[in-house]
Amino acid sequence: MAPLKEIKAAFSAAVGHRRYVLPSLTLAAGALLDFAMLRLGILIDGDGPFAYLPFAIAVAIAGAMVMWWLLVYAASGRSELRGIVATERALDELSSYFDEGISQVFNAVVETDADFEEWQRRRAEWHEKVQQYLHVNFGLRERNIFRNVILTQSVQIPGSFNDQHNHERCLLIQQLETIRETIIRYSDLAAKLRAESK
Repeated sequence: MAPLKEIKAAFSAAVGHRRYVLPSLTLAAGALLDFAMLRLGILIDGDGPFAYLPFAIAVAIAGAMVMWWLLVYAASGRSELRGIVATERALDELSSYFDEGISQVFNAVVETDADFEEWQRRRAEWHEKVQQYLHVNFGLRERNIFRNVILTQSVQIPGSFNDQHNHERCLLIQQLETIRETIIRYSDLAAKLRAESK
């Protein structure tokens, strides 16, 4: 069972500034209506079983308000937690694309023209898969960062088949770096949200 301090903190976060204002106004209105109806003898009898019915209804309404706010808070917390879990799953999949880009594309051995053509085809397929995945799971911004890389100067990478292969591997390094930065950024965000949700 949660400590009293945590329960109070959750209640305060769920009901917020409304926890005093709206229920108090409802109770005051119920009490005032009850007093006026008893004083003026409208519909209820002071000696009858329903003498305090308006006030009892006001208490029930105030309690229902508080319960509703608590339910909304619980539902939003569950929804937020599902969002965090979905983000973490998406990051796991993105990590597998990152590994694929390194092992099956960047480090692929290219020794002939046929190998190079096959490498270019594989690289284009990987590029399209990652681009679509980023767009669907992380939005247009992340997709555009991945897609629109600028290479100011190529460096000589050992194992490159020719200058074009070397140039495309340099671009690939930058794209892999954008994926790595996306993974780090969203991992930090998910960790922060998870910590706040506890």
